[in-house]
Parts: sequence; C-alpha cells; structure tokens
Amino acid sequence: MPNTPLQNKCFDALWDKARIVSGGIRVSDSAAANSGAGVTAKEAAGRDRRGDEALLPMMFSIPLGFTMFLRQNPKSDYALEYEDGIFFVTKGGALLWEGITFPKRPKFYDGETSDGKKFRDIGMILTDKCIEVWYSNECAFKERDEECMFCDINKRGPGDTFLKQSSHIAELTKAAFDEGIADRIDFTGGVIAERREIEYYTDAIEAIQDALGCTDINSSACIAAPRDFGNIGRLKEAGFSNVTLNMEIWDENIFRTVCPGKERTVGHARWIEAEKYAARVFGFGHVRCNFVTGIEPKFKTLEGIEYLASVGVYANPNSFGPRAGTPFEGVRPPTLEWYYDLSFKAAEIQMRCGFTYELVRSCHPETTQIIFDVYRIREELLPVFGHQEKFELR
Repeated sequence: MPNTPLQNKCFDALWDKARIVSGGIRVSDSAAANSGAGVTAKEAAGRDRRGDEALLPMMFSIPLGFTMFLRQNPKSDYALEYEDGIFFVTKGGALLWEGITFPKRPKFYDGETSDGKKFRDIGMILTDKCIEVWYSNECAFKERDEECMFCDINKRGPGDTFLKQSSHIAELTKAAFDEGIADRIDFTGGVIAERREIEYYTDAIEAIQDALGCTDINSSACIAAPRDFGNIGRLKEAGFSNVTLNMEIWDENIFRTVCPGKERTVGHARWIEAEKYAARVFGFGHVRCNFVTGIEPKFKTLEGIEYLASVGVYANPNSFGPRAGTPFEGVRPPTLEWYYDLSFKAAEIQMRCGFTYELVRSCHPETTQIIFDVYRIREELLPVFGHQEKFELR
C-alpha cells in the first residue's frame, strides 16, 4: 500500500532525526541553561554536559512524536535553541521544529535503597516507561579470550566487576512503579555461567514480585542460549514475560569468527534452535534477538531477520559502533544511509510476518531507534495522525 502524503512528510522528518542521531546537534548556551537537565529533565551520565557548566538532557522529543538521544556536536548543521520560553531546532539556520520537550526526570533518581545504594546506580528509565538494569559486566568468555570481537564489556579495570543485588533491583522497581513512571523492566548484561545465570534471574523476579505484590509483570531476561533448553522454560515459570537471546551475527562463518565464545559453547545452529524453542515457550513476539548490524553484509542480516520473524522472534538491528580496545577499533561503521535502509527493510519484513508496534515495544526497552518510528508511521500511531490540524510539517 502506498504511503499517504502525511506519512511521506513524517518519513522526511525521520531522515532529519536519523542525521541528528548519527551526527549530533549543536546546543546553544540558552538551551543548555534552561533545559532543566538533572532537575526537571532526565540527564544522561557520560554525555550530559556542555563544557564544564550546564548539564544536558538525555534526549528530546519533537511535536510529531519522534524522540532522539541528544549527542552534542558543535559543528552540526542542526542546532537546539531556546528563546522566549520555547525550545526549537534549526537546520542550516532555518526553523525545522519548534515546541521541543524533554523527558521528565524520575523522582526516584534521587532515592536510595534501604541500605543506602543510589537507585540511579542500579537502573535507569529509557523510553516507554521501561526500567533497564545492567545487572552484570561479567562475561564468561573472557577466561578463554573468546569474547565477541565488537564488545568492550571486559575492558574495565580490576575491581570493577559487579553483580547487582536482587533486593536492590526490587526496591528500585517498586519506587519506579509507585511513581507511575515505569510499567516494565528489562535486564541486560554479560554472559555468566548458565546455571548461575538462571538462578540469579529467578531470585531477581521473585524479589520484584514480592515488592510489587503481584506476579504479572512485563519483564525481560537476557541470557546466552542455554545448552539445556529447559532453562528457558524455567524463566517463563518464574514469571518473565519475555526473553532475549542475542545472536549478534547471522552468517554462520562470520558468527564463528566474531563470536568465538558463543560458537564454542553453543554453536550457530543450536543458537537458532534455542530462538525457535523460546518462541514456542514465550509466544509469538515475546522473544528478542539483537543483531550488531554492519559487520556482515546487509542481505545476510535481513536473511536472519526474515527467518526469525517467521518463527515469532523479533530481531532488532542495532548499529555497529567500533569500540576502543576491541579488534574492531578504528574500523569504519556503515553509512547512515546503509543503516536507514536496513531499518526500513527489517520493519517491512516483520510487519508482513504479523509483528505490530505494541509487540516489539513490549519486548524491547528502548524505542527511539529508527525501526520503531517506521512501525509508528506505518500504523499511524504518531500524535500528528490524531491531531493533524495542530501540526505544520516543514
């Protein structure tokens, strides 16, 4: 079905968003000073300052409904400005969007657990009311020097390894749910030994259930494909509603080279069987598989996305970003056009297989990626489609 004129205008705006996400945006002094970052607007650690003075918001939204992470680039053609109480974005000096808003800073960010641990250090809110908990930075593949070649999780110094306590995560979750700023939780982290990984997750979800006083919680656990598929069922029985099994690479030969630990302990074919088994256990659209796109040819990644979609697995195309200290340091990632095209084709494949925005949102913690916006434009879920008279698209 061809796009409507309004959908085409939204796709034009999406290209501007993609360029901002990829290349960053200039932030004026007045915008930085008045954003409320760290007070009323949510800030992001590690990339949240303008010089040595003002904090910057973690992300911003435009009236159309697109939300994007804010990455400062003083040389960008795009600029975030502020004047007379209004935030707006310019492109080449001309007005592009006005009425920019920033995500509300959660009140629980200033809170602590009962034994004095800062909630902000345990988990964070991304988009769509999801708590993301990076529960561990341990990777079992480190001992054999078999880490995935794109990953820098094991590059931390001595003493920095952590495994977050279930009781702390439960207290954080209750605080966020009580505030009404979250309604689901997503766990991610490194690969830990299979039995210990499942036991940890079981303890964590039980602690959360006790804290909230209910068992029906939208929750996702990220695990390595287990040798014993029964462990996938154990997660479902414990109360998780979604599971994530990240293949990273679809092509069998490239998978063997880039993900040596995953190949040795599980293997390419066995990992695919685990994805299929998980979809049968958790149901269509409740299994996620992330791909690091740009390492293998585009047609290979799309081949994997199409196969997994056909068996009920949502395959998410994360963009490849070379990390310092890894074998890929210094390698050039694909162009923005390459990733943009991949996202469109991935969304089209998945929608043909029966995936909806609500399904993919339910099993993924962060919905600012291009692929999610493609879904929302196609399904006409953006605010502009319900209130067209309020929007002037430029």
